[in-house]
Amino acid sequence: MVLTLAAAGLAGWGFFRARERHGVNPESAQGADIRVVSKGEPLNLRDYLVPGKYTLFDYYADWCPPCRQLSPRLENLARHHSNLALRKIDIVSWSHPVARQQGVTDLPYLRLYDPAGRLVGEGDAALDGLKRLFGLKDPPDLM
Repeated sequence: MVLTLAAAGLAGWGFFRARERHGVNPESAQGADIRVVSKGEPLNLRDYLVPGKYTLFDYYADWCPPCRQLSPRLENLARHHSNLALRKIDIVSWSHPVARQQGVTDLPYLRLYDPAGRLVGEGDAALDGLKRLFGLKDPPDLM
């Protein structure tokens, strides 16, 4: 019995880890549309736009204190607004190709697209869009 429960637990853990590797995280399971779409690799943003939703690209790095301050606020916003998809791009380090490819020189950095795939704003303009469209209150002065 104990061995069976342990095996079931390991199988569940493996399933959870596989979901993480494929961009599915616990927030997605709770209904929020949040995915990490790059960990330093180049990407085409158009491939990750969500038709019919605003799509916010959050460029961040684990070593960036302002990113760690902003990230939970963005994730909370996505959890409370079903018409907002959050796509996270981990810069990892400045030597990884995604930073150069995307032209990102400061972190955190945001790009917001409308449901039709048009750029609403980037940097401070993206924060302004989040305030106007989703009621983001008191965003940290980061950008």
